[in-house]
Amino acid sequence: MKMFFRLVLSGLIFTASILGAGSAFGQAGTLDKSFGSGGTAVTNIAAGVIDATELQSDGKILVLLEPPNAANELIRFTTTGALDTTFGTNGAASLATGIGVAMTLQANGQIVVMGIVSNSSGNFLGGERLNANGTEDITFGDNGVALQSLENRAPLEGDVILAEPNGDILAALGLDPTGRREPAQVFFARFLSTGVPDNSFGSSGVVIANGAASVTALALLSNGDFLDVFGSTVVEFSANGTQLSTVSAASVVASSGSNSSQFSTNVFQSNGDFLYASDDFVGEESRGHNCSVLVQRFTEAGVADSSFANPSFHFVGAGGPDIEALVNAITVAPNGDVVVAGQQTTFARSGDTTVNGLARLTPSGALDTTFGSGGLVSNSTPAGSAGFSNAAVQSNGNIVVAGIANGELFLSRYLGN
Repeated sequence: MKMFFRLVLSGLIFTASILGAGSAFGQAGTLDKSFGSGGTAVTNIAAGVIDATELQSDGKILVLLEPPNAANELIRFTTTGALDTTFGTNGAASLATGIGVAMTLQANGQIVVMGIVSNSSGNFLGGERLNANGTEDITFGDNGVALQSLENRAPLEGDVILAEPNGDILAALGLDPTGRREPAQVFFARFLSTGVPDNSFGSSGVVIANGAASVTALALLSNGDFLDVFGSTVVEFSANGTQLSTVSAASVVASSGSNSSQFSTNVFQSNGDFLYASDDFVGEESRGHNCSVLVQRFTEAGVADSSFANPSFHFVGAGGPDIEALVNAITVAPNGDVVVAGQQTTFARSGDTTVNGLARLTPSGALDTTFGSGGLVSNSTPAGSAGFSNAAVQSNGNIVVAGIANGELFLSRYLGN
């Protein structure tokens, strides 16, 4: 299948940009001492899963997380890593139960979160919108919540949402097959800016198409069509949700990628190429396997780009049996550098050891030797951390990462230059 697309709006291909944030002098890849305490902000906020991290236009940091045994929360931090007590209630906004797996920012500063809502009536894709100060926008959907039925289907992880320039919201997620030998399917829903289903899209605002078990990225094209990306495959749909046989040359006007995924994650580059990061296992799982991080770039023809280094690497050392380097996030800096975040675990009878992992690649895919140690950073800061879950790049190149240490949320910032 032909894949051809160009980005025409800079700043849409990375998680977000940050404006006016402070920085400190030091080697690229070292902790920014002006952030938090010595470069890391350790909180007492319980976190089971970190779903997404975004940077607002004013530089503040949003973290969407799932606390243990509690409603999902959206937390905001200042540009220096302090909890922003002007947001929500003392820095946190509680979300409707079940909502909050994916997040997107609208042009007016409002924040839309979506996830799965289950009740006695079945499974639903649910959305909630917050104002810039963290209060609920009760004009959205039905008294603040937008719902679209999954038609008694079981959802899979991998929700992605995209805020369109006109305020409409496109969402996608994978569905469990309906039976043995049945294909995996993708569920698309589009809501108007008011939070009601867009009846011009598919059937009552819903399209179910054969595809992949999960969705990793969406892009809106200048002709009104949109792209759905899973793995290295790109499929184009018309504005009304009809699946097309080829991918057009229309330019990309908005895009959203999966910032964190269990197995892979994807992102657009500024020239329109597509990056695919995955866990590269060697050997059978649970039998001393070795795992590295693999980053590939695909051209408009849908094949691996031979001009990209397509590196496979560990965050520290050369790897080997019982060593797993896993990728959780990939994003692109304003200058085209590629940032990969995750963790590396060494399994041993005496006990397993996990370190945080961060890598930066040049636009051509080579490890950036000006960053960290040969392009790589690994550490156990703060103590008890279990890897980096999300990453976002500021306009000045500094890198913000979010993770969990001893069951609690932490943020760190690393110098980019």
